[in-house]
Amino acid sequence: MTQSLAPNERGDSHPVGEVVLEVRNLTKHFPVGSFFKPKLVRALNDVSFTISRGQVLALVGESGSGKSTTARLISRLMPPTKGEIILRGKDVLKTERGRPSLNYRKEIQMIFQDPFGSLNPVHTIGHHIQRPLEIHKMLKGGNAQDRVYELLSTVGLTPPEDAARKYPYQMSGGQRQRVAIARALAVEPEIILADEPISMLDVSIRMGVLNLMEQLKEERGIGFLYITHDLASARYIGDRTMVMYTGYVVEAAESRELMEQPAHPYTQMLMAAVPNPQGGMVKHKAEVRGEIPSLTDLPPGCPFATRCPKVMDICKKVMPGVEQLSPDHWVRCHLYGPGETMTTGTGQKNAVTTAS
Repeated sequence: MTQSLAPNERGDSHPVGEVVLEVRNLTKHFPVGSFFKPKLVRALNDVSFTISRGQVLALVGESGSGKSTTARLISRLMPPTKGEIILRGKDVLKTERGRPSLNYRKEIQMIFQDPFGSLNPVHTIGHHIQRPLEIHKMLKGGNAQDRVYELLSTVGLTPPEDAARKYPYQMSGGQRQRVAIARALAVEPEIILADEPISMLDVSIRMGVLNLMEQLKEERGIGFLYITHDLASARYIGDRTMVMYTGYVVEAAESRELMEQPAHPYTQMLMAAVPNPQGGMVKHKAEVRGEIPSLTDLPPGCPFATRCPKVMDICKKVMPGVEQLSPDHWVRCHLYGPGETMTTGTGQKNAVTTAS
C-alpha cells in the first residue's frame, strides 16, 4: 500500500492505493500584450496532486480558474511553464522532452467538453473507435469489428452494429459523449481526463454518463480527473475534491467532508449556489461580491481577498499558506492560521509551492 505524503509534499494527505499519476508544482503562464508592454496570464500556479488506480479526483471552480488548463497540460496538448508530470514514477517531461510517446498517449486519455467537436463529422462512429486500435496496435490479430462492437456495448450503445454505422450528427449529445468514452477506452488507459463531460448534456442524461464513469472506475480500476463547476456531481462521483481559484488550489478534502464542512470562504460561496431540494448537502449562506481579478494583474496576498466577506488586513498582503484541518482536509486561508509559508525571491511570503 502506497502512502500519500503530507500536503506540503504532494498535495494529498490520505492513504491511497497504487499511485498512477503525480503532478508536482504544475505552472502555466501565457505571454500576452505587445513587445513593449509584455504581460503574463498566470493561468496555473504550483498545482500538485496525485491520482491513484480506481480513484476519481474532482477539480471544481468557476470558469477561468485553471481547471481545463490543468487537463491540457497533463494531456500534453501544451507545454507547462514549469512542474513535473510523473507517470508511474517517471517524470515524462524529462524522459520525453519533445512530443509525448505513444505509450503516454495510451496511458492518459482525455474526454472533451463538446462531444461533437471532438468527433470528425465525415467518419462513422465505427471508424472513430477502430482508429486508435490501429494506431496503438491493439488488435493483435483479432477482429477489429468485434472489438469495436464490444467497446460500443460497454458504453451502452446498443445494438452496436447500428451505432457503428452512424455518423456523429445522427446521434444525440449523450450518445456522442459515450462514443468519446468508448474511444478513450479502446487503448485501455490508466487515467482518463474528463473535462466537464456532462456540462453540454441535458440534465436527464447526465446521470447516465456519470454512472458509466463510476462503473469503469469500479470494474476496470481507471482513475479519473473529473473537471466540473458542479459541486453536486463532484460529490456524487468524486472520491476527493480540490477547489481552484485563479490558478491556485485553495482547499482539498475527501468529497463528503468538503461538501459538509467547507472551510474556505470561496468554497462556501460555491456551496451557497448549489440547489439543495433534498437537503443532501449542507447549505451555507455566503455573500457574493466583486469579480474575479485579472490573471495578468493579481493583487498581492490572497487573490480572493477582493471578494471575501471575511477579509482581514493580512489577506491583502500575504499569500496564505496551507493549514491542515484534519488528516484528509487542508485549506489555504488566513482564517485558520498562518499555515506553512516560505519567502519568495521578491521577499513576499508565499505558500509552500508543493502544497497546492
